[in-house]
Amino acid sequence: MKRENRKRISYVLLVCLLFWSFSFLSIATSAQEELKAIEIIINGQVLATEIPPIIEDGRTLVPLRAIFESLEAEVGWDPTQRKVTATKGQTTIVLYIGNKLASVNGLSITLDVPPRIINDRTLVPLRFVSESLGAEVGWDNINRIVTVASNQTDLDEVTPEVEPSEVGSPEFNLPGISLAQIPEWVNLGLNLSTTDKSYDSAKIYMDMLTINTGVDLSMIKPSEDYNSPWFDIPKVIFWSTGCDYSPYMTFQGNQDGVGGCIGRSMVHIMNILKEREHPYTPDVSFWYLHGRQEELADGGPIDTQFVLEKNGLCPEASSPSDYDKAVKKTNSEGNIYFDYSEMLQPNGWTNTLAMYYKMKESDEFAPTIENIRYFLKNFGPLIAAGEISQIQGANPNEHHAVTIVGYDDVAKTIKCLNSWGDTWGPSGNGYFTVAYDDLATNFGFVRYYENISVERAGTDQAFSARIHIETGDKSRNKLKVTIGIDGRSPFTVWDSPNETMFVDYSKTLKLDVPLPIYATDYWPPQKNTHWYVEVTNNSTWDSAELKEITFARLTKGPDGYNTEKFESTDKGAIIAPGETRKFYVPKKDTLMIIPINPTNPTLPIIPINP
Repeated sequence: MKRENRKRISYVLLVCLLFWSFSFLSIATSAQEELKAIEIIINGQVLATEIPPIIEDGRTLVPLRAIFESLEAEVGWDPTQRKVTATKGQTTIVLYIGNKLASVNGLSITLDVPPRIINDRTLVPLRFVSESLGAEVGWDNINRIVTVASNQTDLDEVTPEVEPSEVGSPEFNLPGISLAQIPEWVNLGLNLSTTDKSYDSAKIYMDMLTINTGVDLSMIKPSEDYNSPWFDIPKVIFWSTGCDYSPYMTFQGNQDGVGGCIGRSMVHIMNILKEREHPYTPDVSFWYLHGRQEELADGGPIDTQFVLEKNGLCPEASSPSDYDKAVKKTNSEGNIYFDYSEMLQPNGWTNTLAMYYKMKESDEFAPTIENIRYFLKNFGPLIAAGEISQIQGANPNEHHAVTIVGYDDVAKTIKCLNSWGDTWGPSGNGYFTVAYDDLATNFGFVRYYENISVERAGTDQAFSARIHIETGDKSRNKLKVTIGIDGRSPFTVWDSPNETMFVDYSKTLKLDVPLPIYATDYWPPQKNTHWYVEVTNNSTWDSAELKEITFARLTKGPDGYNTEKFESTDKGAIIAPGETRKFYVPKKDTLMIIPINPTNPTLPIIPINP
């Protein structure tokens, strides 16, 4: 073939190729224009939306409020949980941004595509929403029109059709978890007591199933400004490269190898949040959390979130976490369990006190350093759970949970508080660190908590005290501590707990407690109203040292909150084995005459020695 002919053929082919390319681009552009021109017609009316619908994986997503309001449904938005709730009649739909798991009247459904946030607008799957609310949906592919016709049947009589295999586990309020995803050992574990390690492991497994790694933290708004401490504390907890909440930690729990790691971590977090809000706020009770959540469940699913947010936790001193009265038993199937019925059960008084100490629990989030930094700075300490092989070893039998209290960008580590006592760990104080690079291999999720403020100032619960005693040989459970005023019934705030069952091998008793109810009549501590703390050391071998006694009252004035404090001058006093000592505030230097019953002047006056 001659060179000229080859050139002509090449030229013709090039022209054809260019023509085909321009035609393809024209077709593609036209297709995209059609894609943008999707129309939605509801009951004959065109639905007007602020942003156009989109198609993803063959499903149409439409702006949330436009579709719900056009179908006469009430819509709610929870930015913390990134949760959409729509209600019409007796039908309730729940969706989560970025999550394919949804629910209709509590029945779990897996969506083809999840809800999205685009240009600050929430888009939801049109067909799922419409059909769940009793409407019929049609699609005209040629004209790209979606038609929605409301079903006139009374929605109160409509029940969504859901395959039985997609019904979520009844044990927890975790929408969208299908039974097929839950191993049998998890279902068995969820039926155990909340102090059983298998329960903890099952609960952690369930929580990890709900993890959403595509978290948009910009949607989460902090409830408070935590840029600076709320009161003067010796150690600054925030700095440019990290933070540390451990200075706010007072009472450290000890689960002694049994279950309760999740609950202990929750109690640690609440104690820190409340101490950060107001100094000397009473520390809350793990046993009360344990007993109250099981009491409210009444044999049904445990709802810890409800207990924390709606019921609250009462002080440790008012509901001691003393398991010595627990009885180990064996059921008819040969399984071992613990009977807690002889322990102090939640009652009207402890439930009333609990209303002062509340917090709100978040959903689960991926354990990335970005999430951890954000939650620590904006909310406070958080729970981290998973295998935690760094302290449990490779392939542990049980999952575990700890409290993250800080991070350090220089050392590239996070700081964690464990619940195995205050002598455990590399530093012998209950804390350990995890490198940023090891977060994913130790933890399956993290969860933060928001403090819920309840006013104590101006009430009989504004009065509290801090008792700080150090023992030298893990023997804080050998101490007995009472508070009172001479002539009035004392209040026992610590009474040698966990000596035989779930033994508490800890050395530090640093506990904030409420004062007796008569504190309002005997305040402030002065020469005619000497408050005392009586300490009995029941150890036969170990001395105890008094570090602090502080009586406090929370007040509120025009300039905000203030804490009125009265401190003991007996710091450094030693309580020998077998000894009982009484420490007064203010210190009694002279003999005082105090009536046994100040309200009855007919009774004899009896001298009380200092």
